Amino acid sequence: MRIVSERVDTAWRKSRLAARLLLRQESRPLRPREKLLALRLSQDAEVTNRLIQQALYFLGIGSRKHAFDKKLVDGKN
Repeated sequence: MRIVSERVDTAWRKSRLAARLLLRQESRPLRPREKLLALRLSQDAEVTNRLIQQALYFLGIGSRKHAFDKKLVDGKN
């Protein structure tokens, strides 16, 4: 019988979710429910910038990372 291994660690799962929300925000405005989730994730100590960056690369943003970062920073100012 095969033993089920532990699930992917929670910090990585939360960071992937945060990365998906960032990608959605790039393409369309976030819904209220998504905004609330983004707020909760931003206050979570397990979700770090480095893990979000790794998740973005995992989701395929690699080559356009610089343009994506610039767009996010310009949107905040």
